[in-house]
Amino acid sequence: MRLLVIGLVSLAWVWAQKKASQPSSDKASEPSKLIEFAKLEHDFGKIKEEDRSASTKFTFKNISKETVRIVDVKASCGCTSPSWSKDPIPAGKEGFVEALYSAWGRPGPFTKTLTVRVRSERDTTREETYLLTIKGEVLPRPKGPEDFYPTKIGNLRFGPANHLSFGNIKTNERRTLTATIYNDFTRPIQLGEFKDVPRHIKVAYRTPTGTASSYTLPPKDTVQIVVEYDAGTANDYGFLYHVFRIRTNDSIESEKPFYVTANVEEYFGELTEEELQNAPKAEFDATEYNYGKIKAGEKVTHEFRLTNAGKKPLLIRKVKASCGCTAANPDKSELKPGESTTIKVTFDSTGRSGKDSKSVTVITNDPRRPVTNLIIQGEIEAVTK
Repeated sequence: MRLLVIGLVSLAWVWAQKKASQPSSDKASEPSKLIEFAKLEHDFGKIKEEDRSASTKFTFKNISKETVRIVDVKASCGCTSPSWSKDPIPAGKEGFVEALYSAWGRPGPFTKTLTVRVRSERDTTREETYLLTIKGEVLPRPKGPEDFYPTKIGNLRFGPANHLSFGNIKTNERRTLTATIYNDFTRPIQLGEFKDVPRHIKVAYRTPTGTASSYTLPPKDTVQIVVEYDAGTANDYGFLYHVFRIRTNDSIESEKPFYVTANVEEYFGELTEEELQNAPKAEFDATEYNYGKIKAGEKVTHEFRLTNAGKKPLLIRKVKASCGCTAANPDKSELKPGESTTIKVTFDSTGRSGKDSKSVTVITNDPRRPVTNLIIQGEIEAVTK
């Protein structure tokens, strides 16, 4: 009995050794790779932001017995630009994938990837994917004029921009904002008077000796432009957009545009509940209209009915469409208590397709609801020739 057990154990050991010496069926069935990269990761180390970019090239060899092609390379973000071998790569030959990382405006550590798709030219169903990684750290550059005064027009820079927004401003308000002008030239630039300034806006230079209508700006120096907005004398309502020009002796674009925006709202004062009850009241039969489906080029017209449901005359201050494709006109600009009018809205669908929505802003002297947006919307079918 003892001899039988020893014999069985010996037989099992011999079988196990023979099994271990043979490759597994799973590994044998695995196809060999198409290509082999020299490296799958690259560390740039420290990169200076002022160098703007850094690149590296990943080389690979076609280790298969057939011609291959790189189908596509996708970067994990727009900060990395890939390029690669575009021609087919025969067996035994080499190819490359290059990664260009944009460091400008991206200080700090980074890790990005590129996904590489490779396909056999003979068997197009055979495709493999490889993941390449780049990493490093971008050292921030010293701040300069382009950071503090980013908007450049000719040899002058503006900070934060050549635009001031006064936001919401009541008709009883007068507000002042400033912007900075920087001379990015090697010689002084003469800043002259302002052109096309609206009557409710005042502009001046804040110089070391006080405000002035002109100023000689030394090179690599700054001066403030002071803009005062008087909403009460604007005689307008809603979103207002203005552009005036700064005369200079700069050889590049001597007249510099400067933009001012504001949303003027009527000031009604501190009204009591009784005053509110006696105030005008704008009431629309509807604020939205859906025209359904139309063909491109067709015009749609709809009339919104407005009634003064208050106890004092209702004044229609302004009616403004959101784009030039829409026109709106009220029959009357003043409504007595109980009186109604229509606001005719016409929409031109020329050059448009798909779902579309446009608005018309109606501004009145209703203290509860001075602004109403009327919506006209629908779907436009493109016309095929």
